[in-house]
Amino acid sequence: MKKTIIKIIYTIIVFILSLFLIGHFTNVETVDMTARMGAPTFPTVSFELAGKQINMLHGYSHEMDVAHIRGEILTTDSSRGVKFRMNTYGEIVTNLRFEVRQASGNSLVENSEITDFTQDGDIIRGSFQMKDLIDPGQEYILVILADVNDKTARFYERIIWSEEDNAYHSREVIDFAVNFSKMTFDKVANAEELTKYMESNADGDNTSYSHVNINSSFEQLTWGDLNIVAHTEPNVFLRDVHLQTSIVGLEYQVTQKTEDGTEKLYNVKEAYRIRYTTDRIYLLNYDRTMNYVFNADNSDITDNVISLWITDPTVSLKESDGGSVFAFISEDRLYVYNSTENKIALVFGFYNDEYLDDRTIYQGNTIHILNVDEAGNVEFVVSGYMNRGDHEGEVGNAVYKYDSRINSIEELAFIPSKLHQDIIRAYSENVLYVSSNGGLFIKLDGDLYMVDLDTRSQKKVIENLSEDRYCISNSGSIVAWQDEEKKTVQIMNLSTQSTSDIKADSGDLIRVLGFMGEDLVYGMVHEYDVHIDRMGSKIFGMYAIRIVDSDGNTLENYSPTQGIVTGVRIEDNVIRLSRAQWNGDSGLYDELIDDQIMSTLKNEVGSNYITVAATENYKNITQINVKSNIKKKSLIVQTPNMTLYEGSREVQIEPDRDRENNPYYFVYGLHGLIHIYDNPAEAVSEAYNAAGVVTNDINQYVWVRGNLLTSNQIMYITNLAETRENITAEDSTAVCLDMILQHKGISVDVESMLGQGKSVVDILKNSLVNAKVLELDGCPMEAMLYYVNQDIPVMATLNDGNSLLIIGFNDLNTVLMEPSTGQVYKFGRVDSANLFENNGNHFVTYLPGLEN
Repeated sequence: MKKTIIKIIYTIIVFILSLFLIGHFTNVETVDMTARMGAPTFPTVSFELAGKQINMLHGYSHEMDVAHIRGEILTTDSSRGVKFRMNTYGEIVTNLRFEVRQASGNSLVENSEITDFTQDGDIIRGSFQMKDLIDPGQEYILVILADVNDKTARFYERIIWSEEDNAYHSREVIDFAVNFSKMTFDKVANAEELTKYMESNADGDNTSYSHVNINSSFEQLTWGDLNIVAHTEPNVFLRDVHLQTSIVGLEYQVTQKTEDGTEKLYNVKEAYRIRYTTDRIYLLNYDRTMNYVFNADNSDITDNVISLWITDPTVSLKESDGGSVFAFISEDRLYVYNSTENKIALVFGFYNDEYLDDRTIYQGNTIHILNVDEAGNVEFVVSGYMNRGDHEGEVGNAVYKYDSRINSIEELAFIPSKLHQDIIRAYSENVLYVSSNGGLFIKLDGDLYMVDLDTRSQKKVIENLSEDRYCISNSGSIVAWQDEEKKTVQIMNLSTQSTSDIKADSGDLIRVLGFMGEDLVYGMVHEYDVHIDRMGSKIFGMYAIRIVDSDGNTLENYSPTQGIVTGVRIEDNVIRLSRAQWNGDSGLYDELIDDQIMSTLKNEVGSNYITVAATENYKNITQINVKSNIKKKSLIVQTPNMTLYEGSREVQIEPDRDRENNPYYFVYGLHGLIHIYDNPAEAVSEAYNAAGVVTNDINQYVWVRGNLLTSNQIMYITNLAETRENITAEDSTAVCLDMILQHKGISVDVESMLGQGKSVVDILKNSLVNAKVLELDGCPMEAMLYYVNQDIPVMATLNDGNSLLIIGFNDLNTVLMEPSTGQVYKFGRVDSANLFENNGNHFVTYLPGLEN
């Protein structure tokens, strides 16, 4: 009897242990044929400047498109010497060498071995000198190459040198930024010094520590009552240098001790735009972001709230149809919470407790959640730089599926690219959608592709989607685009790949304007209501605004009671309409009172949603309101493995955009790439507001904020105007064009060409063969001074049809050449800005071609 009882007890114990082990390995480990993501192997490289290590670089496993590399910049003195530091992290590194390439990517300037280096443990310190083959004041791309584990790692850096030592004052601006950052952690000792540089006013948002700028309060700048108990030494980045201004970035982590004694880790990024003078340093812009590194700690979770603490509230969150499962992204890591099974999984992230160094925490990628189902499975894409794993050092779009049942991730496809990761990340914000039958839709370089995730085949679906000819619905599932003739709009439901057409009536044109939720908004235009100003810009007068569903069924048909619609802005559930009346006498539109269309649709809020909560000591914090209560005591926390597979899952897509005829413009701000445009006016306007720069497809500066001399005047045009006879009797537009071309040594009969119906832009394009003509309608006048600073005149057209040239400036005035009065005169900069704004800010200028 006793033996029987012992056997029963033994059997029960074995059964319970079996259940525990099965549950453990099902929920925490993975099935056979899986493995952890591979460890990082590539070194990092940084450079020595001002006694500091700056511009940490991460290695690429293949050659990159040099013409689209920007990143940070290194200044070197008259000796053209470079000092670097390489952290090998224990890997064997051999065959160090470097290249110098033209920034446009056209040719190799130098290729040499690096022989002057020493190694102490994991650290290699070395130096080299570039040959006398580069021009001072011109940017180049420096490439450091090293062999690591039978692979070649490439490290790309912009570099510029001057014949005068410390011409860019990089040491001083870096020291200023680092010292300013340190001072913010001791508000008592540094209050007077810090307040000298801040411009605290009503423009500063003091409701959250997640974003601080130069307009924020002193208390906001110095961390308020957050109780910061530790902060790491910052990684320093020199993002931009010019003779007048520089941009410095700092990245570090801070630890906050909360009221209940727990410690919270935050990633902090700072950006400084600085002007150096011999008298003092001016802080022109300051911007700081602070985001919590979520780790599913007990203090992050309450009954029905997941707290992301101090974080930008624009958190990406997507839930299943029933709301039982949702996925969210926190600081480059993807989490999935399953309320049915009471578990949360760190599905993807290059850094974790096992791998936590400068290689893995580098934020060179963006995670996009595509689909979440009720079983807890998630499809997602990682766009940008791959920190570790099978694609370490590559750039592209990696498509994954998380299988909740077996707790594993499978790679479905990898689309590599030679473009910089910031560009790939920007492209991924446009169209990225997976259909129910496994078709991934992705927009690259202006074209829309579909990738079959089963066969890994791809095809181009739509070509040449310029920004003014297409739009995408809020869910990303519907794309609408118009043909170049503006006669047809096509609507494609990406989920089903079904299409519908909307055709304009005879004598009409059609324009896509955007989506309100999932419904398309478009405008109808009579061809006789299309007017062309003297710059050659088309103005479309819309007689009707229509709203249709994805099948093309009309939901709303609006016609203005007076005039026509010249502009549309879609804001949430309101369409704001700019109206005007054509004035045949002046040949211009006279503005009317704006109108609007209200939608009856309500913004849908999911079962799980982001909220912002105000707290006493931490100000606004970001939270996820969860559909059902979370059982904290029994909550399962998982980390999946990667599913192993044979062969390659690469999908090769070679974009074929005609960069000569369809150029792109890249806007870089304080923290890096902001947006990519195919319209230079939109790019310059955004860069002006963001205190940034614009570059083009050959790494050439199109525009730079604030890089101005104290004064400049194009004397050649001044002399032309003063010696030209009967200038007031001539057509002002013809005079302006003639002087622009004479300034370039070109003589043509401009007046005759205008008489033949050619536009200003046509004449300049045909005459300035190697230059790029820039139509900059809508840009502020102050932005035009960048070109005048380089002795490039800017032509402006006024509402009365007259044209004039901006040919100079100083601190207080612009210098204008006005043919209708025959005068070259100074006009206040504020008055000039008002004059041109009241006349529509119609500007045209050009960008010289590169000399080599």
